[in-house]
Amino acid sequence: MRTTNQARAAANRDSLCMLLAAGFFAAYFVAPANVGFGQSAILQFETELTSLDLMGGPFPIPLASDPGNLLGDSINGFGFVDSEVLISLSSQRSTNPGPASLGTACAFEGGPAAAGGGAGGDGGGCGGGADPQPIDPMELDGQPFFVDSFFDVFFDITVTDVDSRPGRDFAGQPDMASVTLTDNGPANMSTFYTRIFDQAAPNFGLIPPPEADPYIGHFDIEIPLGGDINGNGENDKIKFTLAAHSVGGQNRTFIILPDGTVVDNFDSAAFLEGAIIDESSDPPFTIGFLDPDTGLPDPTVFGGPTTASSKLRNGVFPEPASLGLLVIGALLWAATRRRF
Repeated sequence: MRTTNQARAAANRDSLCMLLAAGFFAAYFVAPANVGFGQSAILQFETELTSLDLMGGPFPIPLASDPGNLLGDSINGFGFVDSEVLISLSSQRSTNPGPASLGTACAFEGGPAAAGGGAGGDGGGCGGGADPQPIDPMELDGQPFFVDSFFDVFFDITVTDVDSRPGRDFAGQPDMASVTLTDNGPANMSTFYTRIFDQAAPNFGLIPPPEADPYIGHFDIEIPLGGDINGNGENDKIKFTLAAHSVGGQNRTFIILPDGTVVDNFDSAAFLEGAIIDESSDPPFTIGFLDPDTGLPDPTVFGGPTTASSKLRNGVFPEPASLGLLVIGALLWAATRRRF
């Protein structure tokens, strides 16, 4: 036989359990599921390029010394050398790896007008830097989103002389030499596009971008070459001013880790514009090729496998079925307690 105090304690437990059940119910079925009543959802993904192996060629790059223009097509003493090019991330190096290539992707419910001035490309987070709010994937399923995605890329570039013609060697280097320039960047690469929210897809189908919306970077990255190629007494630099990097639509695979991180493997292609610069001349060169029909980098000319990771910073509400089980379990526990 229970004492009066035991009965009161049991009743208190029952009341607490009922309150918890009601709280679970209200949290999902009564309280607004996304950022707030009357507000559109803003999703924030922390992203990283973890591997990048772009290769191709040969491309004519002005790295031979030819002050007298004996080669016939030199520009102000810079001779062109057919070269193969490999670009990888600085963080991939096994010895003394360089900085990580990090980024952010912001997805704004409702299309471009919803983004306002709070996109992620300014480095200040999404939605003006406010903390990401929990979302309900079921509520957002099928809704249009405007996505602003960017990376700060640190890269190594290896240029290899594959030109068998006489006199077309890298200045001060033996025939068929390779030169590697490390820790270049950051190259800020960004893209903007519209996607439909898919609750069943990795990253809800919002990232990575479609192939038709490549990452574009406009920048001035100058890399000292440590010598005077054209013999005019000025040390020269290699400069990159434009890059386009497209995510291939084929051969994509996704791995979802236990902590929610999504690892995405895909083929990609790139196109770069640059020049060899000194104080008196800037002979240009290009790496890769832009398809005139699509305007996109041609993966058969310069491309390769790429891996990126992403993690959603917003909390995700449990599915209604999970919440229903919690409510039912709490009610059953309360009913069981009343028997004793």
